[in-house]
Formats: sequence, C-alpha cells, structure tokens
Amino acid sequence: MTTVTNIERTEVEKNNKLLKTWRATLESIRSNAKNGENLGTNLFSHSRVIDFKNGILLVEADHPAWIQTLRIYQKYILIGLKRGVPDVKISSLAFRLRGTKVELHNQISEEKIRDEIKSKVERDDEIIQKFDANRENSTLHNETNLSEKREMPENLRKILDRLKKDMMEEEKK
Repeated sequence: MTTVTNIERTEVEKNNKLLKTWRATLESIRSNAKNGENLGTNLFSHSRVIDFKNGILLVEADHPAWIQTLRIYQKYILIGLKRGVPDVKISSLAFRLRGTKVELHNQISEEKIRDEIKSKVERDDEIIQKFDANRENSTLHNETNLSEKREMPENLRKILDRLKKDMMEEEKK
C-alpha cells in the first residue's frame, strides 16, 4: 500500500471538517415553502467548495440562481462555518459559476509590498526635493526682484514724500 507523505494530516482533517460543516450549515437552511422543501439540501447538491485562500472560501454553483441564493444566505453560512470550524479563519465567500476558471490568488508577499512602498516613497522624495530646489531658486529670484523694486527713482520718491506731507497736514485740520 502506498501512502502520501507530503500531505499533513492536520490539514486533511481541517479540510474534511470544513466540508462536513459546509454540508451541515447548508442543510440547516429551511425553505418557507408550504411543501416543507429543504432549500439547504438543494443548495448543497448544486454547489461545492472549490478553494480556500487568504480567508476567502471559493464556492462553485451550477446555475446563477443558486449563486444568488447562496449570497442571500451568505451571512448565515459564514456564521455556521465559523462556529463549526473555528480554527479555519474564514472571512468571506466568493462564488463562481461551474465551467468558469475564476480562481483565488495568493496574497502578494510582504516583501513585494515593502518594495513597492519603498519605490513610491523614493519617487515622492525626489519630487519633494525638486519642488524644494525650485522653490529656493524662485525665492532667491523674487528677493532679487524685490530689492530691485525697492529702489525708487529720486523724483518719484520726492513726489510721494510731498503727497504724504500734504495728507498729514489735512489730518491735523
């Protein structure tokens, strides 16, 4: 007899418990129909768990109406799964129609995220340094222009002084 050695027993047990809990949770959903139809049994027979990654359980159904029904009961199903399999951290459900190739992808590695953030920060630093350099040049240019603007022709200064003197005399009256 050949045994598989690269599969951890605890993972297999978790998966089996998850699938059993999935079935029990779905079958506990009752219909409001007068005939007493067990909606949950139908839900279970028309859907199956496909994948579980990053807290998301991927469920496949054979018709869009079953996906819609699963969405209606999603909160109830999540509560049942969390109670039945508390060691498996399920945060949400995702659905796909049978025959489509929708898959759950692994999370981006922390290292890749750090590299992306570091790259963005470095670009932002470059932009800030360029802005500061431009602002310093602009300030120096403006100060030069202001000093030039402060120098007033002598005849204009005399006119303004006279005007100021006249205004002061008018206020005294």
